[in-house]
This record gives sequence, structure tokens and C-alpha cells, in this order.
Amino acid sequence: MDSPDKHVITSREERERIGRQTNAGFARVENADAKEDESHILLQPAAPELTEEEIKKRVGAGNFESAKDDGQHNSINS
Repeated sequence: MDSPDKHVITSREERERIGRQTNAGFARVENADAKEDESHILLQPAAPELTEEEIKKRVGAGNFESAKDDGQHNSINS
């Protein structure tokens, strides 16, 4: 692999050829149809819903109660 200091200069024709090859590869994947009996989309919950008791065991009763009674909204970044 080239070092970051080296730049390979390609001709316009070479860049266009690389672009056509890349687009053809994407088109092969995009136009692939799934068989009707195969479903790659999860149609049910990934995990069973936890009860309050299970959540308390995982996070601790104090943390659970503190978060449950907290009047603040969650941060959009968390």
C-alpha cells in the first residue's frame, strides 16, 4: 500500500473505468432479489421484554428508582 505522502495520478479514462467497475459492483448487490420464503428482516422482538424486577437486578434498585423518578428528560446524545 502506498504511503500517505505518495499520490498516484491516474488518467481520466482510468478513473472512469474504476468508477464503472465500482458502480457495476453496487448494481449487482442492489438488484439482488431475496427469495420469497427467506426473510432477512426481524419480524419479532430481538429479546424478550424485561420485567421491572429483572431491570432492578441488572442496574441495581437504587439506580432503577432514581432513573424512574427523575423528572429530567434524557439527553439526545446518550
